[in-house]
Amino acid sequence: MEHIPDFIKIKNLEKSVISICDFIKNEVSNKFQKNGVVIGLSGGIDSSLVAALCVKAIGSEKVLGLIMPEKESDPESQITAKKIADDYDIKTEIIDINSILDSFGVFKIKEKIVKEKFPDFNDDCKYRLVVPPKFESVVGIPYLDILDDKNKQHKLKISSCEFLTLTAATSIKHRVRMTMLYYHGEKNNLAVVGTTNKSEYLQGYFVKYGDGGSDIEPIVNLYKSQVYQLGQFLNIRKEILTKDASPDVWSFTTNDEEFFLQCTI
Repeated sequence: MEHIPDFIKIKNLEKSVISICDFIKNEVSNKFQKNGVVIGLSGGIDSSLVAALCVKAIGSEKVLGLIMPEKESDPESQITAKKIADDYDIKTEIIDINSILDSFGVFKIKEKIVKEKFPDFNDDCKYRLVVPPKFESVVGIPYLDILDDKNKQHKLKISSCEFLTLTAATSIKHRVRMTMLYYHGEKNNLAVVGTTNKSEYLQGYFVKYGDGGSDIEPIVNLYKSQVYQLGQFLNIRKEILTKDASPDVWSFTTNDEEFFLQCTI
Protein backbone atom coordinates (compact mmCIF):
# COMPACT_ATOMS: atom_id res chain seq x y z
CA MET A 1 0.00 0.00 0.00
CA GLU A 2 1.39 3.37 -1.05
CA HIS A 3 1.83 6.33 1.32
CA ILE A 4 -1.46 8.19 1.72
CA PRO A 5 -1.22 12.01 1.60
CA ASP A 6 -2.45 13.62 4.83
CA PHE A 7 -5.01 15.79 3.04
CA ILE A 8 -6.83 12.72 1.70
CA LYS A 9 -6.61 10.48 4.76
CA ILE A 10 -9.86 9.45 6.42
CA LYS A 11 -9.66 10.97 9.88
CA ASN A 12 -12.28 8.78 11.58
CA LEU A 13 -12.15 5.30 10.07
CA GLU A 14 -14.74 3.76 12.38
CA LYS A 15 -17.23 6.51 11.59
CA SER A 16 -16.64 6.03 7.86
CA VAL A 17 -17.27 2.27 8.13
CA ILE A 18 -20.47 2.81 10.12
CA SER A 19 -21.70 5.36 7.58
CA ILE A 20 -21.10 3.04 4.61
CA CYS A 21 -22.67 0.08 6.41
CA ASP A 22 -25.75 2.15 7.26
CA PHE A 23 -25.98 3.15 3.59
CA ILE A 24 -25.81 -0.50 2.49
CA LYS A 25 -28.46 -1.59 5.01
CA ASN A 26 -30.83 1.19 4.04
CA GLU A 27 -30.44 0.67 0.29
CA VAL A 28 -30.85 -3.10 0.47
CA SER A 29 -33.69 -3.28 3.00
CA ASN A 30 -35.65 -0.07 2.50
CA LYS A 31 -35.01 1.28 -0.98
CA PHE A 32 -34.68 -1.95 -2.99
CA GLN A 33 -36.38 -4.30 -0.48
CA LYS A 34 -34.03 -7.16 -1.29
CA ASN A 35 -33.07 -10.29 0.65
CA GLY A 36 -29.37 -9.48 0.43
CA VAL A 37 -26.64 -8.62 -2.06
CA VAL A 38 -24.58 -10.20 -4.82
CA ILE A 39 -21.00 -9.08 -5.52
CA GLY A 40 -18.49 -9.93 -8.21
CA LEU A 41 -15.35 -11.09 -6.38
CA SER A 42 -12.21 -10.39 -8.42
CA GLY A 43 -9.57 -10.97 -5.76
CA GLY A 44 -8.69 -7.26 -5.76
CA ILE A 45 -8.88 -4.66 -3.03
CA ASP A 46 -12.09 -2.96 -4.22
CA SER A 47 -14.30 -6.06 -4.28
CA SER A 48 -12.65 -7.35 -1.10
CA LEU A 49 -13.45 -4.16 0.78
CA VAL A 50 -17.02 -4.10 -0.53
CA ALA A 51 -17.47 -7.72 0.53
CA ALA A 52 -16.16 -6.95 4.02
CA LEU A 53 -18.46 -3.93 4.35
CA CYS A 54 -21.52 -5.86 3.14
CA VAL A 55 -20.89 -8.67 5.61
CA LYS A 56 -20.48 -6.13 8.39
CA ALA A 57 -23.68 -4.35 7.31
CA ILE A 58 -26.12 -7.21 6.72
CA GLY A 59 -24.36 -10.46 7.69
CA SER A 60 -22.51 -13.06 5.61
CA GLU A 61 -25.62 -15.20 5.15
CA LYS A 62 -27.11 -12.42 3.00
CA VAL A 63 -24.07 -12.00 0.74
CA LEU A 64 -23.44 -14.01 -2.44
CA GLY A 65 -20.10 -13.74 -4.22
CA LEU A 66 -19.68 -14.59 -7.90
CA ILE A 67 -16.21 -15.52 -9.14
CA MET A 68 -16.15 -15.30 -12.95
CA PRO A 69 -12.83 -16.40 -14.47
CA GLU A 70 -11.94 -16.59 -18.16
CA LYS A 71 -8.88 -17.77 -20.03
CA GLU A 72 -7.09 -14.39 -20.04
CA SER A 73 -7.60 -13.62 -16.35
CA ASP A 74 -4.87 -14.39 -13.83
CA PRO A 75 -5.48 -17.82 -12.19
CA GLU A 76 -4.27 -16.31 -8.92
CA SER A 77 -7.24 -13.93 -8.95
CA GLN A 78 -9.68 -16.82 -8.55
CA ILE A 79 -7.64 -18.26 -5.70
CA THR A 80 -7.48 -14.92 -3.90
CA ALA A 81 -11.19 -14.28 -4.42
CA LYS A 82 -12.00 -17.64 -2.82
CA LYS A 83 -9.76 -16.79 0.13
CA ILE A 84 -11.67 -13.56 0.68
CA ALA A 85 -14.97 -15.44 0.52
CA ASP A 86 -13.66 -17.90 3.11
CA ASP A 87 -12.38 -15.07 5.32
CA TYR A 88 -15.88 -13.59 5.52
CA ASP A 89 -17.86 -16.84 5.28
CA ILE A 90 -19.47 -15.75 2.01
CA LYS A 91 -21.25 -18.29 -0.17
CA THR A 92 -19.74 -18.28 -3.67
CA GLU A 93 -20.46 -19.55 -7.14
CA ILE A 94 -17.69 -19.96 -9.70
CA ILE A 95 -18.91 -19.25 -13.23
CA ASP A 96 -16.53 -19.83 -16.14
CA ILE A 97 -17.51 -17.21 -18.74
CA ASN A 98 -15.25 -18.48 -21.56
CA SER A 99 -18.07 -20.06 -23.58
CA ILE A 100 -20.13 -16.85 -23.41
CA LEU A 101 -17.15 -14.76 -24.54
CA ASP A 102 -16.47 -17.26 -27.33
CA SER A 103 -20.05 -16.86 -28.55
CA PHE A 104 -19.35 -13.13 -29.00
CA GLY A 105 -16.05 -13.89 -30.74
CA VAL A 106 -14.12 -11.87 -28.14
CA PHE A 107 -10.89 -13.86 -28.26
CA LYS A 108 -10.94 -14.27 -32.06
CA ILE A 109 -11.43 -10.52 -32.57
CA LYS A 110 -8.55 -9.64 -30.27
CA GLU A 111 -6.18 -12.35 -31.47
CA LYS A 112 -6.77 -11.45 -35.12
CA ILE A 113 -5.34 -7.98 -34.47
CA VAL A 114 -2.51 -9.36 -32.35
CA LYS A 115 -1.49 -11.89 -35.03
CA GLU A 116 -1.54 -9.22 -37.74
CA LYS A 117 0.92 -7.19 -35.67
CA PHE A 118 2.96 -10.18 -34.48
CA PRO A 119 2.71 -13.19 -36.85
CA ASP A 120 4.67 -15.45 -34.45
CA PHE A 121 1.95 -15.14 -31.80
CA ASN A 122 0.86 -18.50 -30.35
CA ASP A 123 -0.91 -19.88 -27.27
CA ASP A 124 2.27 -19.54 -25.19
CA CYS A 125 2.49 -15.79 -25.84
CA LYS A 126 0.82 -13.17 -23.67
CA TYR A 127 -0.38 -9.69 -24.59
CA ARG A 128 -1.88 -6.52 -23.21
CA LEU A 129 -2.91 -3.04 -24.25
CA VAL A 130 -0.92 -0.22 -22.64
CA VAL A 131 -1.71 3.48 -22.54
CA PRO A 132 1.51 5.35 -21.60
CA PRO A 133 0.86 7.47 -18.50
CA LYS A 134 3.75 9.95 -18.84
CA PHE A 135 2.10 12.53 -21.05
CA GLU A 136 5.08 14.86 -21.00
CA SER A 137 7.20 12.41 -23.02
CA VAL A 138 4.57 10.78 -25.25
CA VAL A 139 1.11 11.79 -26.31
CA GLY A 140 -0.59 8.95 -24.48
CA ILE A 141 -0.55 6.80 -27.64
CA PRO A 142 -1.69 3.24 -26.83
CA TYR A 143 0.45 0.32 -27.94
CA LEU A 144 0.32 -3.47 -27.95
CA ASP A 145 2.71 -5.13 -25.52
CA ILE A 146 3.49 -8.78 -26.29
CA LEU A 147 5.50 -11.26 -24.24
CA ASP A 148 6.54 -14.05 -26.62
CA ASP A 149 7.16 -17.72 -25.86
CA LYS A 150 10.87 -16.97 -25.33
CA ASN A 151 10.02 -14.36 -22.68
CA LYS A 152 10.99 -11.48 -24.97
CA GLN A 153 8.89 -8.33 -24.89
CA HIS A 154 7.64 -6.56 -28.03
CA LYS A 155 6.02 -3.12 -28.02
CA LEU A 156 4.05 -2.57 -31.21
CA LYS A 157 2.19 0.42 -32.61
CA ILE A 158 -1.51 0.06 -33.32
CA SER A 159 -3.99 2.25 -35.16
CA SER A 160 -6.82 4.10 -33.45
CA CYS A 161 -9.26 1.67 -35.08
CA GLU A 162 -7.34 -1.32 -33.69
CA PHE A 163 -7.22 0.29 -30.26
CA LEU A 164 -10.97 0.89 -30.26
CA THR A 165 -11.67 -2.65 -31.48
CA LEU A 166 -9.49 -4.21 -28.77
CA THR A 167 -11.12 -2.02 -26.14
CA ALA A 168 -14.65 -2.77 -27.36
CA ALA A 169 -14.03 -6.52 -27.41
CA THR A 170 -12.48 -6.43 -23.94
CA SER A 171 -15.41 -4.43 -22.55
CA ILE A 172 -17.67 -7.37 -23.39
CA LYS A 173 -16.03 -9.21 -20.49
CA HIS A 174 -17.27 -6.58 -18.05
CA ARG A 175 -20.74 -6.58 -19.57
CA VAL A 176 -21.03 -10.37 -19.41
CA ARG A 177 -20.08 -10.29 -15.74
CA MET A 178 -22.67 -7.59 -15.09
CA THR A 179 -25.31 -9.73 -16.82
CA MET A 180 -24.43 -12.72 -14.65
CA LEU A 181 -24.62 -10.58 -11.51
CA TYR A 182 -28.09 -9.35 -12.44
CA TYR A 183 -29.26 -12.85 -13.35
CA HIS A 184 -28.29 -14.16 -9.92
CA GLY A 185 -29.52 -10.97 -8.29
CA GLU A 186 -33.00 -11.20 -9.81
CA LYS A 187 -33.20 -14.97 -9.31
CA ASN A 188 -32.43 -14.66 -5.59
CA ASN A 189 -33.95 -11.20 -4.95
CA LEU A 190 -30.53 -9.68 -4.26
CA ALA A 191 -29.23 -6.17 -4.92
CA VAL A 192 -26.22 -5.97 -7.23
CA VAL A 193 -23.39 -4.19 -5.44
CA GLY A 194 -20.73 -2.39 -7.50
CA THR A 195 -17.07 -1.93 -6.63
CA THR A 196 -16.14 1.30 -8.44
CA ASN A 197 -14.08 3.73 -6.34
CA LYS A 198 -13.94 7.52 -6.67
CA SER A 199 -10.57 7.57 -8.48
CA GLU A 200 -12.02 5.29 -11.17
CA TYR A 201 -15.34 7.13 -11.33
CA LEU A 202 -13.79 10.59 -11.78
CA GLN A 203 -11.52 9.32 -14.57
CA GLY A 204 -14.23 7.30 -16.28
CA TYR A 205 -12.25 4.15 -15.55
CA PHE A 206 -15.21 1.78 -15.70
CA VAL A 207 -17.28 0.18 -18.44
CA LYS A 208 -20.76 1.57 -19.07
CA TYR A 209 -23.32 -1.22 -18.56
CA GLY A 210 -20.41 -3.35 -17.33
CA ASP A 211 -18.65 -2.90 -14.00
CA GLY A 212 -20.44 0.47 -13.92
CA GLY A 213 -23.80 -1.33 -13.86
CA SER A 214 -25.10 -1.92 -10.33
CA ASP A 215 -27.86 -1.08 -7.88
CA ILE A 216 -25.59 0.47 -5.26
CA GLU A 217 -21.98 1.69 -5.18
CA PRO A 218 -20.78 1.71 -1.53
CA ILE A 219 -17.22 2.93 -2.19
CA VAL A 220 -17.79 5.43 -5.01
CA ASN A 221 -17.01 8.28 -2.57
CA LEU A 222 -13.65 6.76 -1.60
CA TYR A 223 -10.44 7.51 -3.48
CA LYS A 224 -8.26 4.48 -4.18
CA SER A 225 -5.87 5.38 -1.35
CA GLN A 226 -8.84 5.60 1.03
CA VAL A 227 -9.98 2.16 -0.12
CA TYR A 228 -6.61 0.79 0.96
CA GLN A 229 -6.86 2.73 4.22
CA LEU A 230 -10.24 1.21 5.08
CA GLY A 231 -9.05 -2.20 3.91
CA GLN A 232 -6.18 -2.04 6.36
CA PHE A 233 -8.52 -0.86 9.13
CA LEU A 234 -10.82 -3.85 8.50
CA ASN A 235 -7.85 -6.26 8.47
CA ILE A 236 -8.24 -7.42 4.88
CA ARG A 237 -5.52 -9.97 4.19
CA LYS A 238 -2.09 -8.50 3.48
CA GLU A 239 -1.61 -10.17 0.09
CA ILE A 240 -4.53 -8.11 -1.25
CA LEU A 241 -3.38 -4.86 0.34
CA THR A 242 0.10 -5.22 -1.18
CA LYS A 243 -0.70 -6.48 -4.70
CA ASP A 244 -0.96 -4.15 -7.70
CA ALA A 245 -4.45 -3.12 -8.73
CA SER A 246 -5.29 -4.61 -12.13
CA PRO A 247 -8.29 -4.78 -14.48
CA ASP A 248 -7.29 -8.46 -15.04
CA VAL A 249 -8.61 -8.65 -18.60
CA TRP A 250 -5.35 -9.31 -20.49
CA SER A 251 -3.23 -12.47 -20.53
CA PHE A 252 -0.09 -10.36 -19.94
CA THR A 253 -0.64 -9.00 -16.42
CA THR A 254 -1.49 -5.30 -16.43
CA ASN A 255 -1.78 -2.90 -13.52
CA ASP A 256 -4.10 0.11 -13.48
CA GLU A 257 -1.29 2.61 -14.06
CA GLU A 258 -0.25 0.88 -17.29
CA PHE A 259 -3.74 1.14 -18.70
CA PHE A 260 -4.97 4.43 -17.35
CA LEU A 261 -3.91 7.75 -15.88
CA GLN A 262 -1.53 7.61 -12.92
CA CYS A 263 -3.18 9.05 -9.84
CA THR A 264 -1.62 9.48 -6.40
CA ILE A 265 -5.00 9.43 -4.65
